[in-house]
Amino acid sequence: MKTALRRLKIILKTVIGLPIYYISIFFPKKKGLIVIGSSLGKYFADNSKYFYLKYYNRDKSGLNLIWLTKSRDVVRELNSKGLPVKFLYSFGGAYTALRASKAYLSHQLDDINGALIGGAKIVQLWHGMPLRKIGYGGDWMDDNLSGKVKLFISKWLPYAYYMKCDVLMAPSKRAKDNYVEPFSKSFRNNKIEDNIVLSQQPRTFCFEETFELSETFFPEKKMLLELRSKYKCIISWLPTQRKQFNKTIIDVIKDSGLNMKKMDAFCRKTNSIFVIKAHFLDFDLLKGITKGFNNILIYPNSDPYPLLKFTDVLITDYSSVFFDFLLLDRPIIFMCHDLEEYTNKAQFYYDFETLEIGPICRSWKSTIKVISNISEDNDDFAKKRNNKFNMFGFVEYFDTV
Repeated sequence: MKTALRRLKIILKTVIGLPIYYISIFFPKKKGLIVIGSSLGKYFADNSKYFYLKYYNRDKSGLNLIWLTKSRDVVRELNSKGLPVKFLYSFGGAYTALRASKAYLSHQLDDINGALIGGAKIVQLWHGMPLRKIGYGGDWMDDNLSGKVKLFISKWLPYAYYMKCDVLMAPSKRAKDNYVEPFSKSFRNNKIEDNIVLSQQPRTFCFEETFELSETFFPEKKMLLELRSKYKCIISWLPTQRKQFNKTIIDVIKDSGLNMKKMDAFCRKTNSIFVIKAHFLDFDLLKGITKGFNNILIYPNSDPYPLLKFTDVLITDYSSVFFDFLLLDRPIIFMCHDLEEYTNKAQFYYDFETLEIGPICRSWKSTIKVISNISEDNDDFAKKRNNKFNMFGFVEYFDTV
């Protein structure tokens, strides 16, 4: 039933979007008007957020950058801070999208609306340096009916192809090489490598000492400072979303055997706090799950980067967030209870088991043991982690394109 409704939604969206897309192409553009969005239009987050904040902290002459969102909460939040924002599903929001000469995204066309920005130059900031294969060659191929339909859409109905863009940002040469195949159907010309630009990910601005984590834009700062003063160690768990496996964060907690009582006891004993940060697609599923546990916290904010800035030990699995965390040179643990299942269904760009960035644990028992060793200053992967960081060759400058 859900699959049928999803397909119907896609069909209606494609049909309705067609005339709007052609209106958008020929709609008069305003030079210098730029729109930006993120996280399917739901949140003020990710690379788009940090690009937007960086922009409004420097010279703004001659340009107009407007955040477009499908969330009235985001509209209220940015309005309260005096920043330009419009609700997409309003006359003003739709008109702004149609008039924009450029659009910045962090996830896909639905960060704004593909049909409304058809005539704009689309810059895809993307949302991480992926571990598993994505897009064409990863999520889909053109050797079956479904793939041929996607190929047709990417070529003839570009407003409906989620990865469509004109320019793609890559944080390293290794990432750029990996992006060539998955984004090969994304651009409006065939100059694939020329369309991929090396640039620092804006969200990693947060890690820089000169970046001001002001409470005006980061109200979570107060909470994070309190955690820092209260606990010896902040342990953050950021599992990747498993939508492609029809699983949620609740399934991951159950399948991995996370015992909240034991984790809470361990954290009390070591004066630590265990912070669970769910992917934004699972953001609203964890309410009440940690009730009664004083040393376990469900992170209440959609943006994980301030949390990472304060994190002492990162636990993740297949999320690209660990590439960003390498910039901080702190311990990383891979908790991969479903490694065989995941690797059987997903192909990787790197040999995951020989990355040598951090230990790969298969249970929470072994994960806790590794955390205990780290707390005793036994970071066995410190040197290897530094070598891998240098190997990936992350760029240290940002190209505005």
